[in-house]
Amino acid sequence: MLALPLSWPLEGRRVVLIGTGDWLARKLTLLRRTPARLSVFTPDDEAEYEGITPERRWPTVEELSDASFVIVAFEDRVLAERGTELVRAAHRPLNVVDNPDLGDFHIPAIIDRGPLSIGVATGGTAPVLARETRRRIEAAIPPSETQLADFALRLSPHLRALLPNVDERRRFWEGVLDSEAASLARQGRIDEALEIALAHAREPGPRRGVVHLVGAGPGDPELLTLKALRLLSEADVIVYDRLVGDSIMDLARRDAERFYVGKARSNHSVPQDQIHALLVEQARLGKRVVRLKGGDPFVFGRGGEEVEALKAAGIEVHITPGITAALGCAASTAVPLTHRDHAQSVSFITGHAKDGDFEHNPLALDWQRLAAQNHTLVVYMGIHTAQTISDKLTEHGRAPDTPVLVVENGTRPDESRTLTCLSELPQTLRSLPPKGPALLIIGEVAALYQTTHTHRAVADLMRIA
Repeated sequence: MLALPLSWPLEGRRVVLIGTGDWLARKLTLLRRTPARLSVFTPDDEAEYEGITPERRWPTVEELSDASFVIVAFEDRVLAERGTELVRAAHRPLNVVDNPDLGDFHIPAIIDRGPLSIGVATGGTAPVLARETRRRIEAAIPPSETQLADFALRLSPHLRALLPNVDERRRFWEGVLDSEAASLARQGRIDEALEIALAHAREPGPRRGVVHLVGAGPGDPELLTLKALRLLSEADVIVYDRLVGDSIMDLARRDAERFYVGKARSNHSVPQDQIHALLVEQARLGKRVVRLKGGDPFVFGRGGEEVEALKAAGIEVHITPGITAALGCAASTAVPLTHRDHAQSVSFITGHAKDGDFEHNPLALDWQRLAAQNHTLVVYMGIHTAQTISDKLTEHGRAPDTPVLVVENGTRPDESRTLTCLSELPQTLRSLPPKGPALLIIGEVAALYQTTHTHRAVADLMRIA
């Protein structure tokens, strides 16, 4: 972080602007949306500024002495330096438009939603990038958030009187922003929203805990759903597994309590029944719990077992799906799981049995169906049982030269891919054992990886040439 984003209160404060032309006009447009008292000086400039009558001269040092801060906005670097010297003599905080080396602070690209404002800054190094990032964020924040921010502004002083404890207020805000009151506020019915919210604040009742089973996706944090991101920012407690990387945990609420319950083959750091007990215990304490699982909770994530345990304990539980590893790896490698010419169906299986003895009791899978031609088979957790998988498929009619793509750490920066065939799969994995989570894509579509990979390589060479 090159600079620290700050919020500068302007109610009743004086801001001085010194500049000319469009550079000055743009800053005036921004600051006129604030409650600041504006003083404008524009030496040797005949331009008119809507709603503002500027002093057509340089200010004196004394005229800057009570300014909260000063903005110098000249296209001419020499004039900008002269303005800088003047402000330095007055010892006031300074922003110099498009000359960050001369000033004390930068003004970020701003998303304005009434009392809610969001600044996007790059430390003054890339303002165009900041504006483009602002545009993307702005598209994701509906205009109705302005009404919600007005509601929050009007509610806040009442809450300070009703709920003097900071933690109580925080918990109340977390609940009210996802409630009927917030829905009414977004519709502009703020008086009704305030009535409901204040009634709840006066008689809050016991706080009920809740558990959210949330899919973290295959690894790339940009593949998180918007809902997953919101729940991570609201969680009191996060219970996460081995497949959830640091880049995703960095997006979670900073002060949330975190429990690592990762599992690896033959190494369950926390047994499943203890995970159930932990989720129930934390929810009964009235906490908002996020059970964060790699991929999707309901695709080989034992989410079904956890839902059953939570419902049996009377705990409210909600599911937020994630992009499962099969879909993430298919997209990352440009290998379609279905294709009109190569595969008209797809199956997902796990290579790990509940009792850990997949080799001798491989879940009574329908190997005849799984071995069908023009059918894609995706195997989760199949690295250590690849010999059994290869034997069973070839035994039931799958060709030994059927392509297999092994994708390790799919969608992550350290993703690796190995293309082999069904008969050579066990030896390939023994010679190049994956160190991270890996997925097997078995079927005719896997050969498309070689085609797309070759096309990409040729395209890269052409760009270099």
